[in-house]
Amino acid sequence: MPLKICFVQAFAYAVFNPASKAKIGGAEVDLYNIANELIKDNRFEICFLVADFGQKSLEKYNNIKVIKGHSQKKNLKNYILSFFKFYKKLAQINADIYITANLSKYVGFTNFYCRLHNKIHIHRTEHQHQVDKTYLLKKIIKGSGRYLFFYLGFKNVDHIVVQNEEDRETLKRTFDFPSTVIRNSYPIEKLRTQKREAFILWIARGKKWKQPEVFIDLAKEFPNEKFIMIMPVADDKKYFENVNKLANSVNSVDFIPGVPFSEVDDYYKNAKVFVNTSLAEGFPNSFNQAMNVSTPILSLNINPDDFIGKNQVGLFCNNNFNTLKENLNRVLTDQVLWKKLSENAYNYAYNEMNIEKSIIKWKKIFIDLFNRKII
Repeated sequence: MPLKICFVQAFAYAVFNPASKAKIGGAEVDLYNIANELIKDNRFEICFLVADFGQKSLEKYNNIKVIKGHSQKKNLKNYILSFFKFYKKLAQINADIYITANLSKYVGFTNFYCRLHNKIHIHRTEHQHQVDKTYLLKKIIKGSGRYLFFYLGFKNVDHIVVQNEEDRETLKRTFDFPSTVIRNSYPIEKLRTQKREAFILWIARGKKWKQPEVFIDLAKEFPNEKFIMIMPVADDKKYFENVNKLANSVNSVDFIPGVPFSEVDDYYKNAKVFVNTSLAEGFPNSFNQAMNVSTPILSLNINPDDFIGKNQVGLFCNNNFNTLKENLNRVLTDQVLWKKLSENAYNYAYNEMNIEKSIIKWKKIFIDLFNRKII
């Protein structure tokens, strides 16, 4: 009998069906990549439990079952009923291992089910906030139900996978939990030399902590360059509209309100440089996507384990806008520097973030936990 693994990720449906209205981020892409690599091994049976976006109850993509779960309607009735519907779906799936990744109440719901039915629960963190107990408790004290349910589930999971050494250390220091470091990974294509359109790229969901305004301010400093900003709406439509309006007021910025997952790589391939302006993250999946196609990274705040400087895959700006501006100018004007960063970015992705290598770690975790459970 194959080992049955269920990925519990509400918005992952859009990775399978780009026509849906689900809003995806790095976690959804990473789990999708893991699942598609696992399904090649007949020792594993894979399914996803996703939210209700009007799709069929069960769909199949590359032998991966995608099961429709809870409704996304935001009202008190649905909030109460969602637990019972979600629990019923988990029971119907009856997997050996359940994997969660986002910071939501469903981490707590999943863990509750796993504890009652002797199932294995693995959580893969997507943000450094998830591993910081002090931060989580502050949110709970302020009355956040989402953080409370997440915390109750997270502190009882069977295994935690983090994205970098800094998160592993924070988790150990604040929770005293062990973990495994597995970076986001991709199937890496053979590098092809191609002519680029030479634009500056920014891609992220419309979240305030992603700081899209900083990218727009950067574009104002370079009126003769082309800046492309891809920002699908997240959970704050008014904020999205404000950023859209601000971006459209700058002639050098081309604002795009989201593109299908299947098309996003074309933007990374044609970009001269990828810019990240987030306040905090784990290991952004966008870094993978950029490096996979040899696009250097320009990061304002995010530099897990100092990997940007150590591996010379881009330039880190130490949370300083002037440094961001200076470094962008360097990348745009110094072809020797750009070529070195570009080659290093691809080599790092190929050697350190290749799904063929990381999947070995994932399989070992699954098999070890399962064997331990049945003893």
